[in-house]
Amino acid sequence: MPISEDQLKTWAKQGPTQQFTATYETLKNCLNDSNSPYYSKDFSIFLQGSYRNDTNVYGDSDVDVVIRLNQTFYTDLSNLSEEDKQLWNAARSDAAYTLDQFKKDVTGWLVKKIRQRRAARYKGNLHQREWEPPKR
Repeated sequence: MPISEDQLKTWAKQGPTQQFTATYETLKNCLNDSNSPYYSKDFSIFLQGSYRNDTNVYGDSDVDVVIRLNQTFYTDLSNLSEEDKQLWNAARSDAAYTLDQFKKDVTGWLVKKIRQRRAARYKGNLHQREWEPPKR
């Protein structure tokens, strides 16, 4: 069955942006809360995907938000000589705050804030509306 010209025109239009903007601002404010366990760390929050690139289409309204820890990084020493590797290892130190801890802190914070928000909104029916992050 062919797709009609009208349907193609509808899909080609940029999707709604008002709700996306509200969703992004709400999530950004939640993540950037000074009470969060990671607030003192160096992190960035930004959009990724179709909304960032202004390519979101009608009917596809997911909002991809990234929170990135800027103070921890990984290295690739495979091209260094053994002597250079030793020099590198002598001068570096392990991160005090790891990416795994950051992930746990962010996920825990989001779950806590969403539960608080839903508890206030649904008073007494929280067990029916709890959100849990996807299991990996």
